[in-house]
Amino acid sequence: MVLPGAEPFFWKGENNKGVLLIHGFTGSPSELRELGEELHRKGYTVEGLLLAGHGTDPHDLLDVKAEQWEEQVRQGVDHLRETCTQVTVIGLSMGGLLTLYAGAVTKADKLAVLSTPIYLYDWRVYFLWLADRLPYWAIPKHPRTVDAPERYNVAYRCMPIKAVHQLVRLLKAVKGKYLPQVAQPLLIIQSRTDHTVRPESAVYIHDRAASREKHLLWVPQARHVMTLYKGRRQAIYAAIEAFLEE
Repeated sequence: MVLPGAEPFFWKGENNKGVLLIHGFTGSPSELRELGEELHRKGYTVEGLLLAGHGTDPHDLLDVKAEQWEEQVRQGVDHLRETCTQVTVIGLSMGGLLTLYAGAVTKADKLAVLSTPIYLYDWRVYFLWLADRLPYWAIPKHPRTVDAPERYNVAYRCMPIKAVHQLVRLLKAVKGKYLPQVAQPLLIIQSRTDHTVRPESAVYIHDRAASREKHLLWVPQARHVMTLYKGRRQAIYAAIEAFLEE
């Protein structure tokens, strides 16, 4: 059963332009719902994916493979392409990795990535090869306080270790295979005060994407899930809307 507030969403717009929103690891579409509402009011068709294993119970993530998330993204782009002349993919954190994947393998027209990891602060990720010997199945997440209404903050409070393996697999595939194939106009948004993703991740993505048109926007004083903090409308939503309208 899907948790209240974690439901996927689809809103038909009027301008023949579609936006696919992809949430982060252990998160839900709620993290990008407010952005989706803003874009829909501007006339865009907006689809918010609920990635496999998310928005229900953390145990549901244990048997999910990265390929399932990739397939959902391909289907999402194809779905929007049926009625929209332009499709933009926007992803947060792991959703940003999936957005870069979409840039490499789908006919998406534009890409925007927020707080997207190449390098992580959490040292525990690099010791997951010990997972089979650990006496627990999940890693607790640091609790977060947000400046947005709680209906936009529906997420798991732990990270199932087997699922983190899939996140790392996806990250390595993007870094080694997909990123050099990304040629679409690309907007990269990152904060230097993100305590999850190291800022040099954004520079890495910018420098190695094949896109001729690419922008790197540094957002001051934003945390990892930057769509849930003060200043998001002026600093983040406005930049995304301008990028979509170019």
